[in-house]
This record gives sequence, C-alpha cells and structure tokens, in this order.
Amino acid sequence: MDDRLLAQLILAERLPKNHAAWQPLAADLKNLLAGAGGESRTVELLKRELELDEAPVLLVDVHVTYQGGFAQIDVLVVHAAFVCVLEVKNMRGEFFFDAENFQFHRMVDGRLEGMRNPESQLHRAVKAIRKFLEVPVEGVIVLASRSARVVEKPAAYPVVALHYLPFYLEGLDKGGKLFDVEELSRKLGALPKRVFRGNVMAQYGLTAESLRLGVTCPDCRSRSLGRKNRKWHCAGCDGVFIDAHEVALQEYAVLFGEELATQFAYRLLGVEDKYLLYRLLEKSAMQGDKRGKRWIVPRRSY
Repeated sequence: MDDRLLAQLILAERLPKNHAAWQPLAADLKNLLAGAGGESRTVELLKRELELDEAPVLLVDVHVTYQGGFAQIDVLVVHAAFVCVLEVKNMRGEFFFDAENFQFHRMVDGRLEGMRNPESQLHRAVKAIRKFLEVPVEGVIVLASRSARVVEKPAAYPVVALHYLPFYLEGLDKGGKLFDVEELSRKLGALPKRVFRGNVMAQYGLTAESLRLGVTCPDCRSRSLGRKNRKWHCAGCDGVFIDAHEVALQEYAVLFGEELATQFAYRLLGVEDKYLLYRLLEKSAMQGDKRGKRWIVPRRSY
C-alpha cells in the first residue's frame, strides 16, 4: 500500500466526522481505494493470463521526476520486446474523450461530469518514462470496471477493457529482444520513493490537534484505549491488548515522520507517567542526539 492511501486511511479513522474536512477526505479516499482496486485486479489478471515467451516485470505506482514535479504511473509493464504504461481507470459510466479540445467527460446516472483527461495523464507518464529509460514506450488506457463504455475515443492512445488487456499486450510482442529487462528494472528500482506524509495533512488543512489522539483499538478501530495493569483495554468491545501502542506510533510516523517529540508522545499515547512512557517507547522510538526527541522505528508490518 502506498503512503498516500495509508495516510488517508489513518486520517479517516482519526478525524471526527463533524470536522469540515471529513467529506472531502472521504470522497478522495473512495477514489483512491477504487484506483488501488483497479490496479490490483489489473496486475492479478496479467500474472494469471498474460502469455509471453519471457515473463514481464510488472511495477505498480511508479513515480518519475518530470518537469519540476512527478509523473505517476499506475502500472508499468517491462518486457524484452516492449515497455508499456497502463493508465488504469476503475470508473463506471459512459466516457467521452474530446479529441478536438482534449477534454474528458463522464456520463453517470444521468449526470455529465467533467474530469481530468486520462489521455493527458497517460501522455505525461509515457513522456516521463521514455525520457528516464531512454527507450521507446507504449501507452494504453485500461477500463477496469465492467460498467464502463467509451462513447467517443481518445485521439492518440488506445482504450481497452481489462479482460482484453492480455491479448492487447501480447500483440505488442513482435519478436526479438529490444531491451535489457534486467538493466531497465535495476534503473527503475533505483528511483526514490515519493513520500507524501505532511502534504496530505496540509491538503485538508489539518494539524495534530484536528485528530483524535490516543491508542486506537485494533479491533473496533473507533475508540481510544485505556491503560490498566500493563495492558490496553477497550471499553467498546472489551478487547485487551499488549502492544496496541505500536500501531499508534507507526500511524504517527506515516502522517508526520519518524521524529517524535517526547512531550507530544504523552498526548499521542494518552499516558501521564514518564516511566510508563519510557517503557512504551523503549523498543519502538529510539533516543536520538537531541534532547526531548526520539525516532520511531518504521515497521510497515503494522
């Protein structure tokens, strides 16, 4: 799971429903989850049904530096005979690509909605990865939803339904080895990971004070736990936990970074006793070279 999606899932649990940012956050999270689901189904289908002489390398959510910013690639297929960018759209409705003005509209439930043009997104991604790898690059828009239909097609790039995608990609293999897949994969693997963290909070005008702090119950995910007899207790589901504070620390690291001020740690974990705080942080937030600062040890398994 990428950091942006993870951060928004954490925010959705910790932001009060009556906060002004809740509705836009929930709408964005819905779109992100739909996108992630479409990309996941695309990769699963290709692993299962794509038949090529050599297995391709499939990369998801690739970010390439481009024109002072980043170009984001949903799925990148790297094969000895071709390199192809997949712009995956997991949306329902009728799609209208305006080839004259390069605009995009979707008709859904009788409403006409203007949206960012997937063809423009794909074109930017293709140019970015072509420049970075210095090889020819193909591009295709993939419709991951069965309830999607193209009424007006785009000008420069093909659009295919997800179930047709393996057949389309197999057609790109004209025989012969044009690229060194291992070398291209090594180059792509050296790309720096794009970290979102703070700008996700800033996007919605949020600070730590906007959120429900405390250690969240791992089971019901809606309550802050109390500490009693060396364990965490949930008043809602009667759950009892030993290391639930580890999750709170990892969530904080995703939203704000690994640096943790000791004074804020009291509020984050909902404790008052300094000896208890030190015991809780001993293995998970190491003492740094700055007084009053600790560093959370990242553990994505949480």
